[in-house]
Amino acid sequence: MKPANLNQLLFHSKTSSLSFFQAPMKTASEWEDFHRYVMDMEAQLRLQGKSALAKILIKNKNHFIKIIQSHPKNSHGFFLSEKYQGYMSLESIVETYCVIGNSFHVRPILEELFVNPEYMVVNISMYDIKVYRGDFQHLEIVQQYEFDQVSGDSSGLHRVYAPQYLGLVPYKTILALKTIALKVKEITHYHSLPVFVTGIEDMRENFLKFFDASFGVITHLNEDFYEKTCVQILERCKSFRPIVVDYYSAQFKERLKKMVKSKRLISDLGDIIQAVSNEKVIHLVLPTEKKVWGYLDLHTGEFEIHKKMKKKEPSVDILNELAEEVIKQGGKIQVLAPHFFPQDSYVLAILKG
Repeated sequence: MKPANLNQLLFHSKTSSLSFFQAPMKTASEWEDFHRYVMDMEAQLRLQGKSALAKILIKNKNHFIKIIQSHPKNSHGFFLSEKYQGYMSLESIVETYCVIGNSFHVRPILEELFVNPEYMVVNISMYDIKVYRGDFQHLEIVQQYEFDQVSGDSSGLHRVYAPQYLGLVPYKTILALKTIALKVKEITHYHSLPVFVTGIEDMRENFLKFFDASFGVITHLNEDFYEKTCVQILERCKSFRPIVVDYYSAQFKERLKKMVKSKRLISDLGDIIQAVSNEKVIHLVLPTEKKVWGYLDLHTGEFEIHKKMKKKEPSVDILNELAEEVIKQGGKIQVLAPHFFPQDSYVLAILKG
């Protein structure tokens, strides 16, 4: 069982499938609950006439256990169909539940993949400046400036020297800091990216003189990433994630304030369903961990809210269905804390202009 391509899973809407999610397990009783959980899912599949899928579930049970044991502190999302099987290890903690349906249940991984904000890291060591750009899945170097310089002496030999051997930071190095700062400012001003400035304190302070905090510097660290690989830096940057999410949330909150009087911002669930059905939504905003179970027909715009998930009359997570459809239409998804939403509102949508 290998990690599956999310797009493959998401767009096979006619494929009978099982999506299930498992919270971290630490105790023996939790493992016993997991075994019962798998058996309950198998029984439900057989009741729905999905025996082939039930066999795939049981066949992969040992794979599930190995995957969960390899990352015991993480939640996991699993997908099973006759054609595709896959999983994803999740940084965020999700509750344990399953959905049997015709497509992949996407809500729990929105924050991991689709709501995966970009950021930049500028690391300033005694030897160079490296500028990284990426998100919490991938990070790469986009620019590098070496401080080491080569000069000749009277014997015709060449020597390499770096700023730490010169006492004060050389003027050429100051110019390099200014040049990089201006380039980073251009990128962040255009794309509204937050920036983490890391590295040696003296070098960092000189750099920050040229880099106005209003352009998005949200934190800086004394830690120097000079000898770190992109993979190692990415792992360290995961601790920045709440700061990055808050940065984008604050930006989006200001945008929402400006749009309150605009007819492009709607919060009524029925209106949003109609707008999604008509492919008019450019940005869908969902609350964290909130599920709205019910019946939904995106072709007609008809819906009905259920107090809880029903088995005899299958319920869907309406917010999941809306999110999935907006993604297919090329729209954006944002996940915000519940306090961002008006009273009695489950979701917000920005319509195309």
